[in-house]
Amino acid sequence: MVAEKTRQERDACVVHSLPFKTTFRGTTDIEENFSRHIEHTENGGLRNTLRGRTLIGREVVLPPSYVLAVTSFMPRQQHPLGTGAAGCVTSSAPSLAQVEAVASDVRITATEDRFCVWEHDKQPERVDALAHWLELSRVLHSAP
Repeated sequence: MVAEKTRQERDACVVHSLPFKTTFRGTTDIEENFSRHIEHTENGGLRNTLRGRTLIGREVVLPPSYVLAVTSFMPRQQHPLGTGAAGCVTSSAPSLAQVEAVASDVRITATEDRFCVWEHDKQPERVDALAHWLELSRVLHSAP
């Protein structure tokens, strides 16, 4: 029997856009080191810290006709030995050749209807721009 997810598990944001780059080339347990420390503010925002710096976040729920696809690059000549532990992330950036890969080399590893955007010490502004772009896209593509 499959247990039904709790409301908190269903509503948990599992894709995060963080405002920094890293040269770390390993994996980390996102739940242990980040997600479980997220605080919900009175105004519906999110707060957390990473390496001593305050992060202010906002959850973005996509319109019903949109989905966020998390992808990975896997050349046909490579055979996956496994995808790693759930909740772990790798930070290795793809080369230009990988970016120009054929569609069959790109794998969708997850889909989500929401994600979290984070900024250092200020409210995320990119969220508003995304909402405007999605509305503009909807209007343009539904025009007769």
